[in-house]
Formats: sequence, structure tokens, C-alpha cells
Amino acid sequence: MIPHKKDIRFTLSGYGEEIAIETFEGEFRNLMTLINEKMYVPDFGECKGIGRCGTCLLETKGLGGLSAEMERNEKATLDKFAVKMPGLRLSCQLMINADLNNTSIKIVEEREDVR
Repeated sequence: MIPHKKDIRFTLSGYGEEIAIETFEGEFRNLMTLINEKMYVPDFGECKGIGRCGTCLLETKGLGGLSAEMERNEKATLDKFAVKMPGLRLSCQLMINADLNNTSIKIVEEREDVR
């Protein structure tokens, strides 16, 4: 018998769209991959998920658990681009897990808005 995977639900917005996402752990490699599948975002994730380009920047609300903690490479990338606003993350560094459940994720469209 295949174990039931628990649904993860959150809201994704950006570029004039807002969509309700329903997924499960393991369906996508990370949040950047999910966003690229569900919503077209120009020039999103140019470094393909290694956390260096800063083009997959998100504003997160309600993120908790281990996902609320930032790895040093992600912090270094945000510092490099002078991103100071709290709650900002790189989607390539966020795994799809229960920490995303009931959160609001907004794609940052202009980096100047978050300095």
C-alpha cells in the first residue's frame, strides 16, 4: 500500500496573479521549480537553483519550522544584493514541506522595492 502524502496548501502571488497552490512533499525539488511550473515569471531562477543570482526572490508570510532558518549561502546572496527587508527568501532555497502550509508567498518583481 502506498502511504498517503499530506497536502500542502499556500497562496502564491505576483505579476497580477494570485493562485492557490496544492502540492505535497517531494512533488517538486524546491519552491523555485514549483513556481516555474505553475506561473510564468520572466528571468526567474537564472542560476538554476544554486542560490547565487537572487532572481527568485520571494516575500514570505507565515513561514515557520526549519524553513524559517536561512543557510549561510542564502544569507550571503541576499547581503550581496543589499536585500534588508525581513521575510525575504530565495525560492530555490525553500524545500516543499509542511512549513509552507497556510503561508502566503509573493514573488518580488522589483529588487529595488526590498532595500
